[in-house]
Amino acid sequence: MDMPITLIISYAIFSFFLFYQQLHLKNFRGASEVFEASLGIFALIGMLFGLGFLIYWGYKVSWLQAAALFGIAFAIKIVWFPIEAKLGLRNFYWLFSLAGFVALPVSGYFMWSVLP
Repeated sequence: MDMPITLIISYAIFSFFLFYQQLHLKNFRGASEVFEASLGIFALIGMLFGLGFLIYWGYKVSWLQAAALFGIAFAIKIVWFPIEAKLGLRNFYWLFSLAGFVALPVSGYFMWSVLP
């Protein structure tokens, strides 16, 4: 299983920031309906892109690699959550979500760049 390290890092970053955007959308209490809609659309597109990427990678390269990529990103998040709690960052999910507006397209580009 020879996955490019660029893919592993970019997919993990993509998955991380997408999680925080989805969490922000779930807990959104802001007054701006336009921002809420924008966040929802961005999170939906990110989710579809991530899922489509895994399916495409599995079809073109290896289903085992696609599953491993998902598993690695999931494991990183599982390790991160206790660290997040220890650092007292639970209420700052919205900062990670806002950073996702930049991080998702950039990491998505790097994911796209390794496609066969």
